[in-house]
Amino acid sequence: MRANVANSGGPGVGKSVLAAVLFAELKILGLDYDLIPEERRKLMCEMGNYRSPFERIYMWRQQEREELRSSAADGFITDTPLFHLYTQGKWYARESRDILAVRELLRMCLELKANGRYQIITIPKNPEEIPYKTDNVRTSGESDARMKHALIRSFVEHFFPDKILFVHGSAKERAAQVICRILELRGEKE
Repeated sequence: MRANVANSGGPGVGKSVLAAVLFAELKILGLDYDLIPEERRKLMCEMGNYRSPFERIYMWRQQEREELRSSAADGFITDTPLFHLYTQGKWYARESRDILAVRELLRMCLELKANGRYQIITIPKNPEEIPYKTDNVRTSGESDARMKHALIRSFVEHFFPDKILFVHGSAKERAAQVICRILELRGEKE
Protein backbone atom coordinates (compact mmCIF):
# COMPACT_ATOMS: atom_id res chain seq x y z
CA MET A 1 0.00 0.00 0.00
CA ARG A 2 1.34 3.42 -0.97
CA ALA A 3 1.22 6.04 1.76
CA ASN A 4 1.80 9.50 0.29
CA VAL A 5 2.83 12.08 2.88
CA ALA A 6 1.99 15.79 2.54
CA ASN A 7 3.86 18.03 4.98
CA SER A 8 1.53 20.93 5.50
CA GLY A 9 1.41 24.25 7.31
CA GLY A 10 2.34 27.87 6.92
CA PRO A 11 5.74 29.35 6.10
CA GLY A 12 8.60 28.55 8.44
CA VAL A 13 7.10 25.60 10.33
CA GLY A 14 9.66 23.00 9.22
CA LYS A 15 7.92 21.33 6.27
CA SER A 16 11.00 21.06 4.05
CA VAL A 17 13.31 19.93 6.84
CA LEU A 18 10.79 17.28 7.90
CA ALA A 19 10.50 16.10 4.28
CA ALA A 20 14.28 15.70 3.97
CA VAL A 21 14.70 13.93 7.33
CA LEU A 22 11.69 11.68 6.72
CA PHE A 23 12.95 10.76 3.25
CA ALA A 24 16.34 9.76 4.67
CA GLU A 25 14.85 7.79 7.58
CA LEU A 26 12.47 5.89 5.30
CA LYS A 27 15.32 4.97 2.95
CA ILE A 28 17.32 3.69 5.93
CA LEU A 29 14.33 1.51 6.86
CA GLY A 30 14.36 0.10 3.34
CA LEU A 31 11.15 1.77 2.19
CA ASP A 32 10.93 3.13 -1.35
CA TYR A 33 9.83 6.79 -1.31
CA ASP A 34 10.20 9.71 -3.70
CA LEU A 35 10.85 13.23 -2.43
CA ILE A 36 8.77 15.75 -4.40
CA PRO A 37 10.22 19.25 -3.93
CA GLU A 38 8.47 22.55 -4.58
CA GLU A 39 8.35 23.04 -8.36
CA ARG A 40 7.94 26.78 -7.96
CA ARG A 41 11.56 27.08 -6.86
CA LYS A 42 12.65 25.67 -10.23
CA LEU A 43 10.42 28.10 -12.13
CA MET A 44 11.04 31.19 -9.98
CA CYS A 45 13.52 32.79 -12.40
CA GLU A 46 11.02 32.44 -15.26
CA MET A 47 7.82 33.27 -13.39
CA GLY A 48 8.87 35.61 -10.63
CA ASN A 49 6.32 36.16 -7.88
CA TYR A 50 2.69 35.23 -8.34
CA ARG A 51 0.56 38.09 -9.65
CA SER A 52 -2.82 36.38 -9.57
CA PRO A 53 -4.52 33.20 -8.36
CA PHE A 54 -4.68 32.08 -12.00
CA GLU A 55 -0.94 31.48 -11.94
CA ARG A 56 -1.51 29.08 -9.07
CA ILE A 57 -3.60 26.89 -11.37
CA TYR A 58 -0.60 26.67 -13.69
CA MET A 59 1.67 25.86 -10.74
CA TRP A 60 -0.82 23.21 -9.55
CA ARG A 61 -0.39 21.45 -12.88
CA GLN A 62 3.40 21.61 -12.61
CA GLN A 63 3.42 20.33 -9.01
CA GLU A 64 0.82 17.66 -9.73
CA ARG A 65 2.83 16.40 -12.70
CA GLU A 66 5.74 15.69 -10.35
CA GLU A 67 3.49 13.89 -7.87
CA LEU A 68 2.00 11.75 -10.63
CA ARG A 69 5.48 10.87 -11.92
CA SER A 70 6.33 9.29 -8.59
CA SER A 71 7.07 5.64 -9.20
CA ALA A 72 8.32 4.69 -5.73
CA ALA A 73 6.67 1.53 -4.47
CA ASP A 74 5.80 2.91 -1.04
CA GLY A 75 4.78 6.49 -1.88
CA PHE A 76 6.07 10.03 -1.97
CA ILE A 77 6.75 12.89 0.43
CA THR A 78 6.03 16.50 -0.48
CA ASP A 79 6.50 19.76 1.38
CA THR A 80 4.16 21.50 -1.07
CA PRO A 81 0.74 19.83 -0.96
CA LEU A 82 -1.45 20.91 -3.85
CA PHE A 83 -4.13 22.33 -1.55
CA HIS A 84 -1.62 24.96 -0.38
CA LEU A 85 -2.13 26.60 -3.78
CA TYR A 86 -5.85 26.98 -3.01
CA THR A 87 -5.28 28.53 0.41
CA GLN A 88 -2.67 30.88 -1.06
CA GLY A 89 -5.02 31.86 -3.88
CA LYS A 90 -7.76 32.56 -1.36
CA TRP A 91 -5.37 34.59 0.79
CA TYR A 92 -4.14 36.74 -2.09
CA ALA A 93 -7.37 37.14 -4.11
CA ARG A 94 -7.85 40.88 -4.66
CA GLU A 95 -10.11 41.31 -7.66
CA SER A 96 -13.56 39.86 -8.24
CA ARG A 97 -12.20 37.89 -11.22
CA ASP A 98 -9.69 36.19 -8.87
CA ILE A 99 -12.64 34.35 -7.33
CA LEU A 100 -12.94 32.36 -10.58
CA ALA A 101 -9.45 30.94 -10.07
CA VAL A 102 -10.05 30.35 -6.36
CA ARG A 103 -13.24 28.41 -7.16
CA GLU A 104 -11.38 26.30 -9.71
CA LEU A 105 -8.62 25.59 -7.19
CA LEU A 106 -11.27 24.52 -4.67
CA ARG A 107 -12.78 22.13 -7.25
CA MET A 108 -9.31 20.72 -7.82
CA CYS A 109 -8.96 20.21 -4.04
CA LEU A 110 -12.23 18.28 -4.00
CA GLU A 111 -10.84 16.03 -6.74
CA LEU A 112 -7.75 15.46 -4.58
CA LYS A 113 -9.97 14.36 -1.73
CA ALA A 114 -12.03 12.10 -4.00
CA ASN A 115 -8.99 10.34 -5.46
CA GLY A 116 -7.25 9.92 -2.10
CA ARG A 117 -3.95 11.48 -3.18
CA TYR A 118 -2.55 11.91 0.34
CA GLN A 119 -2.81 9.25 3.03
CA ILE A 120 -1.04 11.32 5.71
CA ILE A 121 -1.14 15.10 6.05
CA THR A 122 1.24 16.36 8.70
CA ILE A 123 0.72 19.72 10.32
CA PRO A 124 2.62 21.16 13.29
CA LYS A 125 0.40 21.36 16.36
CA ASN A 126 2.26 24.49 17.46
CA PRO A 127 3.60 26.60 14.56
CA GLU A 128 5.72 28.62 17.00
CA GLU A 129 7.67 25.53 18.11
CA ILE A 130 10.29 26.37 15.47
CA PRO A 131 11.35 30.05 15.63
CA TYR A 132 10.31 31.94 12.49
CA LYS A 133 13.09 33.26 10.28
CA THR A 134 12.99 35.09 6.97
CA ASP A 135 15.15 33.94 4.07
CA ASN A 136 15.18 34.04 0.28
CA VAL A 137 11.97 31.95 0.13
CA ARG A 138 9.89 33.53 2.91
CA THR A 139 8.81 37.07 2.15
CA SER A 140 6.00 37.64 4.65
CA GLY A 141 6.34 38.63 8.26
CA GLU A 142 5.74 36.29 11.16
CA SER A 143 2.15 37.42 11.84
CA ASP A 144 1.14 36.76 8.21
CA ALA A 145 2.95 33.41 8.32
CA ARG A 146 0.99 32.37 11.42
CA MET A 147 -2.30 33.48 9.86
CA LYS A 148 -1.49 31.44 6.73
CA HIS A 149 -0.75 28.45 8.97
CA ALA A 150 -4.13 28.88 10.68
CA LEU A 151 -5.87 29.06 7.28
CA ILE A 152 -4.15 25.89 6.05
CA ARG A 153 -4.85 24.06 9.31
CA SER A 154 -8.52 25.03 9.16
CA PHE A 155 -8.75 23.82 5.56
CA VAL A 156 -7.09 20.49 6.35
CA GLU A 157 -9.25 19.95 9.45
CA HIS A 158 -12.37 20.63 7.37
CA PHE A 159 -11.54 18.66 4.21
CA PHE A 160 -9.11 15.94 5.35
CA PRO A 161 -9.80 15.30 9.07
CA ASP A 162 -9.07 11.56 8.77
CA LYS A 163 -5.65 12.20 7.18
CA ILE A 164 -4.26 14.67 9.74
CA LEU A 165 -1.23 13.85 11.82
CA PHE A 166 -0.34 16.65 14.22
CA VAL A 167 3.42 16.61 14.72
CA HIS A 168 5.63 18.17 17.36
CA GLY A 169 9.23 18.24 18.51
CA SER A 170 12.45 18.28 16.51
CA ALA A 171 12.61 17.21 12.87
CA LYS A 172 13.78 13.73 13.93
CA GLU A 173 10.93 13.45 16.46
CA ARG A 174 8.41 14.56 13.86
CA ALA A 175 9.82 12.06 11.35
CA ALA A 176 9.47 9.28 13.95
CA GLN A 177 5.80 10.20 14.43
CA VAL A 178 5.18 10.02 10.68
CA ILE A 179 7.03 6.70 10.39
CA CYS A 180 4.82 5.25 13.14
CA ARG A 181 1.73 6.29 11.17
CA ILE A 182 3.13 4.86 7.93
CA LEU A 183 3.85 1.54 9.64
CA GLU A 184 0.33 1.52 11.12
CA LEU A 185 -1.14 2.04 7.65
CA ARG A 186 1.03 -0.81 6.36
CA GLY A 187 -0.18 -3.05 9.19
CA GLU A 188 3.29 -3.18 10.74
CA LYS A 189 4.60 -2.08 14.10
CA GLU A 190 7.81 -0.14 14.60
